[in-house]
Amino acid sequence: MNTKIKKTKSTLILLGLVIGLHLLMGSVLAQSDYGRLNGFLRDAETGEPLLYANVSLKNTGIGAATNSAGYFIITNIPPGNYTLQVMMMGYERTEKEIAVVGGLEERHDFEIKPTSIEGEEVIITGDRQRFEKEIEVSAVSLSMRDVKTMPAFVEADIFRTLQLLPGVQSSSDFSSALVVRGGSPDENLILLDGIEIYNPFHLGGVFSTFNADAIADAEFLAGGFPAYYGNRISSVLSITGREGDSRKNKLFNGRKLGEFFDISQVRGEVNLLSSKLLAEGPLLKGSWMLSGRRTYFDQVARLYYWYKDEPMEWKYYFYDVQGKIIQNINPTNRLTISHYAGKDRIAFELGRSANEVNFNWDWGNTTNSMKWRWIPNSRFVSTLSFANTSYEFDVDMEFTATDTSGQASSTNIVIFNKIDDWTLRENLEWFISSKHTLTTGLEVKDLGIDFELSQGEQTFLDQHETNMIYSGIVQERWQPNPVIMLQTGLRVSKYSAHDQLYYEPRLGFKYLLNTNLALKGAWGKYNQFLFTAQDEDAILSIVDFWNPIPENYKAKSVEHYILGLEQWLGEGWFASLEGYYKPYSNTLVLNPNQNFLDPDDDYTEGTAEIYGAEVLLKKSSGKLSGWLGYSYMKSVQEFDFNGDGQVIESDGEIYSSKYDQPHGLNLVVNYALNKKHSFGLTMTNSSSNLYTPTVGSVYTQNGSFTDLTNFYANLAELKGARNSARYPDYFRMDVSYSRQINPFGIEGLFKIQVINATNHFNTFFYNWDFEAGTVEGIGMFPFFPTFGVEFKL
Repeated sequence: MNTKIKKTKSTLILLGLVIGLHLLMGSVLAQSDYGRLNGFLRDAETGEPLLYANVSLKNTGIGAATNSAGYFIITNIPPGNYTLQVMMMGYERTEKEIAVVGGLEERHDFEIKPTSIEGEEVIITGDRQRFEKEIEVSAVSLSMRDVKTMPAFVEADIFRTLQLLPGVQSSSDFSSALVVRGGSPDENLILLDGIEIYNPFHLGGVFSTFNADAIADAEFLAGGFPAYYGNRISSVLSITGREGDSRKNKLFNGRKLGEFFDISQVRGEVNLLSSKLLAEGPLLKGSWMLSGRRTYFDQVARLYYWYKDEPMEWKYYFYDVQGKIIQNINPTNRLTISHYAGKDRIAFELGRSANEVNFNWDWGNTTNSMKWRWIPNSRFVSTLSFANTSYEFDVDMEFTATDTSGQASSTNIVIFNKIDDWTLRENLEWFISSKHTLTTGLEVKDLGIDFELSQGEQTFLDQHETNMIYSGIVQERWQPNPVIMLQTGLRVSKYSAHDQLYYEPRLGFKYLLNTNLALKGAWGKYNQFLFTAQDEDAILSIVDFWNPIPENYKAKSVEHYILGLEQWLGEGWFASLEGYYKPYSNTLVLNPNQNFLDPDDDYTEGTAEIYGAEVLLKKSSGKLSGWLGYSYMKSVQEFDFNGDGQVIESDGEIYSSKYDQPHGLNLVVNYALNKKHSFGLTMTNSSSNLYTPTVGSVYTQNGSFTDLTNFYANLAELKGARNSARYPDYFRMDVSYSRQINPFGIEGLFKIQVINATNHFNTFFYNWDFEAGTVEGIGMFPFFPTFGVEFKL
């Protein structure tokens, strides 16, 4: 064991030396005969970074696309005079005459102005650069324009939008959790400004915790993601929050305070569910942004009960707050401080003459982070971050009973689960040349997990675990010629509960078959050390309990094999075809035969296979935009539940996963009639969920008098083969209409949305009544119209 520990330390030290060597080499690297350009691109009116814009040298074919920070770098430029041009959909084309000197680098920052694109078909030049220069397998980038212009359940939700992509599904209308290519929701890595978020949902999963107004961009990787990301095995959702408008001074313009702090704009929304508000402005050498959202139907209910002069015996609401402060210390150093908090609270009282129940349930996330970005020169970008994420689930039930003499006695039940995640990460990008980019990184994660179960003075379970995850990455992007791009990487992790090192090699490639057609693919190994206990027969999971992989179980492990084609069709049209295969060498479920006296048999390990194919046709510009997607997926898993050393289908040990979905078809259409009026439509037609059917009933005798008086009281369901039946196919069509308004000179938007416009009945589950001999289908969302108003000051 000591040898393995020494090996772990040696590996991490080696990766640290690699980073130091990069910085040293950057300082002594001999000057080449070519020049280099770098800089940032921002919106001239707000100061927000502009993502995926095209920056190029006119009439040369030399250029680059800005990244998620608005940063660009162009290398290997022959000396001479050039016209540097910037192009992006919805912004004015900007040009600048420059002179490139061999062996020197120049920084050129741009601020470009928005312009109207009404009625025009504009080529998305940044997307074209990404098509030609980036290896993006199973990747989709969504702007908030994509999210906010389509129909939504009450308000815009990025998770609901992602569920309309091929290969992504939800378990039901009541869940916004993502099921990606057959993987369970806990296998998705959710990042907000690079910080991990656990269980990011409100109202038991109906809504996500992210306020769409506070989001700038979202990058979704459905598989084959590079070594930069780890500790999840299905997908990555990386959300970039807004930085804040640093260009306008509206409140304190011309005053002394305005030199340090001001408010640029305030925007908000009021709908049937909640109200939300976002404010932003300049702050010293940077900007600030603060957004908040809260439901208010508990307050409406309070008024109702006050009017009726009745006590209000229940309460439910959720809220979330997101904030960010950015300070540009100098042209090469930036400090970012971020905060997020979201919580749900449920409370109710049930009382009779002699018995009372008080129920309180809270759950939510809190994150705080600090990030330092340093750009010493055009060759390097260093990012150091320190973050804390805390997720808590707290249930407190108090039971009070009063006997005939008036004496009261009470007891309470407490269920508490907490994750306390402290993460330190250093990431270094080295732009060696136009052909080579090397990325290295180190990450240290301290995971504290608490779980408590008690009743009164008796504690049944009181666990506190602290696990460390040490990770190091090396990743290189290599473009040997204009038509071939390769991205190789290695992630090495040490999980403190296990003795071994985990090696996760990754590979991605793109080959341009012609100017507009590319072959792409990816392969990689992925491991996960934190998971949620999945009940295979659960219909709806309200809140997940997170657990570290115990020391006597192996990590969840899978490989990704992906191959596809992508076609650039011009004028904003894009098509993609991908096939994938995901063999799980280990996965875990709750052990249905566990012995509660044995603490080491809570789970059953097994294997799984998932394979499928996806087709996507997308249009991203013009009056008409949206996409059409189709997916096919098959999932089978194997578990030795009875522990006999054999996996037999007739014993219910080989079966389709509950996330198995053979067919899924999604249509998303957004149409801007003019500047004032726009329409949206989404339509989903897919195979529905699998379930374990009830094939009959069995009489159970317990020797009581009711055995003779009520035969039906002791009937129990007799189940068939696990997940051997499927609910009827799912179909839903949502429509929306929005209109620009200007009441009292306030810029606004009025929205009407209709969920399930055809009122199609989609089955959630079946409820059996043995006494009546009937079965009833319980449905999901019916026809449901909503409306809301957005405003901006």
